[in-house]
Amino acid sequence: MKQIRNLMARLVVMAPLVGLLVACQPYHSLPLDRKAKEAALASPDRARIEVQAKNLKHPILRPLAINFSDGLSPDEAAVLAVLSNPDLRAARDQRALAAAQLLEAGLLPDPILAVSQDVPSGDSGAGLVTAHTAQLSLDLTAMLTRGLRRRAAKAQQQSVDLDVAWQEWQVGEAAKLSVYRLSALGPQTNLADEISKSLEEILKAIEKSAATGDAPRSDLIVAQAAFDTGRRNALSLHQAQRREQQALNALLGLSPQEQLTLEKVPKKRPWSELPSEQDLLQGLDQRLDLVAFQKGYESQDARVRLAVWSQFPTIGISLSRAQDTSNVVTKGYGVALSLPLFNRGQGLVALENASRQQLYDQYLARLFHGRSDLALILSDMKTITHMISTAEGALPSLQVQAEASDTAFKQGSLDLVSLNQARIALLAQKSVLASLQANLDELGVALEIASGRTLQPSESPK
Repeated sequence: MKQIRNLMARLVVMAPLVGLLVACQPYHSLPLDRKAKEAALASPDRARIEVQAKNLKHPILRPLAINFSDGLSPDEAAVLAVLSNPDLRAARDQRALAAAQLLEAGLLPDPILAVSQDVPSGDSGAGLVTAHTAQLSLDLTAMLTRGLRRRAAKAQQQSVDLDVAWQEWQVGEAAKLSVYRLSALGPQTNLADEISKSLEEILKAIEKSAATGDAPRSDLIVAQAAFDTGRRNALSLHQAQRREQQALNALLGLSPQEQLTLEKVPKKRPWSELPSEQDLLQGLDQRLDLVAFQKGYESQDARVRLAVWSQFPTIGISLSRAQDTSNVVTKGYGVALSLPLFNRGQGLVALENASRQQLYDQYLARLFHGRSDLALILSDMKTITHMISTAEGALPSLQVQAEASDTAFKQGSLDLVSLNQARIALLAQKSVLASLQANLDELGVALEIASGRTLQPSESPK
């Protein structure tokens, strides 16, 4: 018993030294307390955001100077969303996980030390000693496959980095689109209010005429229905404007009550002149999500090679020293081999091959759909552009009619109903034009996402 106690005492003394040698990572608490929740719900610090925006590093988005005082532009909103969107903070944690997996893949297997002793007891006879056995073993297969594991983990890390960048890009584009929507909803809402006001004036005028018998009851019913429709349309646009503002705040990581001034969007958009389909198709396979797929495929290919390795016997070696109870000391070595008789890694090889084939087909399908999306968006944009041109062509004549009606009304040769009808025709055409421009902006942002790059006016052919 005394010898056992001595051995245990030695192990107790050695344990802290072993811990220092392997440099164990200490535990750090991460409390999900009230302070953490308040910090997560608080709006981002604007001074810090301005500094980060100037130093932004992203494969597509360029660093820029954000100036909150002169209003937020679509490009500024995209950068702000990338820096402060809460969902992206969680997505970026995937990078730390991939880096940890790469670290783990590169670590060599720890050797295993086994120590035991047998103490004679009872009537065991004289001259017997305590038996000791010490064995050191190492997994050679894990060392031989280290390069493949690192290759798989490295490609996976690159895939995760690109996938996170793609998510950032999509969130940034969503914020940009939200700014374009709000910029379009402002004029549309104002026009709807003006139309509603004119319809109300028409309704009141017809009510007076109907009261004196100068207008039939049917005219009053039609005027009331038109006013109700116009009012509902105006209220719907006001609601859409409020909802879009809330959506933008959520994308930018702002509190629901915070109001941001938007910069006036220039009339000339990056997609005012459409690039050619051939120009957009060039480099489509370099879109971030597609490159991430390629890296994921490389990682999976390395895993297939690892699975093929698993068909061969695993190898382990060991060195031992033993002393039996008769004080005979022996030294030896051992080799352990798995016998591939039944399993032979067939299931793992089949699984990894099927996963690789799935990634292969998913990549080609996404590339195919990317090309199809570009063609469809460009076709829709050409149609909308033609409709805008037609709507703009009809605008001057309606403007002339409205001005002529206003002059005639002032001279007393035109009644209020006819005046407002001319005004409504002009306002309705302007509303249609604003709606078409909003549709074109939606498609323009969709075109940027589908092509995987920010369109610049200089890219468009003249």
